[in-house]
Amino acid sequence: MGASADDVNDNQKHERQLQADAKQLDADAARASSTPDGQRRVAERIAKEFKVQTSVVTDLRNRIGGYGQATIALALSQELMKTNKTLSQPAALEQVVALRQARKGWGVIAKELGVKLGHVVSEVKKAEKATDHVAGKLDKADKDKVAKAEKPEKIEKLEKMEKPAKPEKPGR
Repeated sequence: MGASADDVNDNQKHERQLQADAKQLDADAARASSTPDGQRRVAERIAKEFKVQTSVVTDLRNRIGGYGQATIALALSQELMKTNKTLSQPAALEQVVALRQARKGWGVIAKELGVKLGHVVSEVKKAEKATDHVAGKLDKADKDKVAKAEKPEKIEKLEKMEKPAKPEKPGR
């Protein structure tokens, strides 16, 4: 039974979404990873999101180009492991990376592996939010404290004037 036109359109839509998300994730990661500490934090955050070692994320980034592509590969491998319970994380990841290095698109890879791209898109979005959070923290830390508006000095309160004494009433 062949794939319906709707399935093909959904896959194309999801693949475009993945590419856009990967670009955004790479942009956020680039902003956050302008320092070695920032690179480490981005890799750690993605690793935490997918429950892998940081070295796996770094290796993927170097092999297939960018944190966005690495995140998609991790999400695809996790979906593959859900469909094939006997597959280990490294084996699933190797299958995904081998297909990607053969210059296949994410939609083609997902179809060949029998994985739905919709689930992958949502995993990538979660990782994107996590990376954006790291990027935001780094931006705040890097801001010049001098650039903040200084508070004016506090004006001392004037002492309260004493109330005049009440005059005594006659006849009491």
